[in-house]
Amino acid sequence: MAVAYADASESQYLQVYVIPSIVSGRLAVSGTLEWYEPLGRSGTRQFDANPVSPRLRVSDHLWAGAAYTVAIADHETARHRIGPVLEWVTRRDRLRLELLDRTFDHTVEVRVAILAGF
Repeated sequence: MAVAYADASESQYLQVYVIPSIVSGRLAVSGTLEWYEPLGRSGTRQFDANPVSPRLRVSDHLWAGAAYTVAIADHETARHRIGPVLEWVTRRDRLRLELLDRTFDHTVEVRVAILAGF
């Protein structure tokens, strides 16, 4: 969990980040939850889950599952994305590939990430 302050062009914000991760046997669930609370009148309250991802271990190094994201802001239509996720995992690092179908413009978003541990 982290708490931060941001000075954006339209307002100052209090930002709260929660990053839960649960692993039990061959099943893993992780996510990044972001909440932005405006400290000024012109800001917009926002909540994002980017991504929430349940995964199943397929082999010693390969995990497969789904990724889901949602962006919610006051007075705006929620934006959702969902699709498959693959992870190649080593002892300290993971290479993650997500293919997300965006419900708001019907294109596919490809995201690649390297998650490294020290």
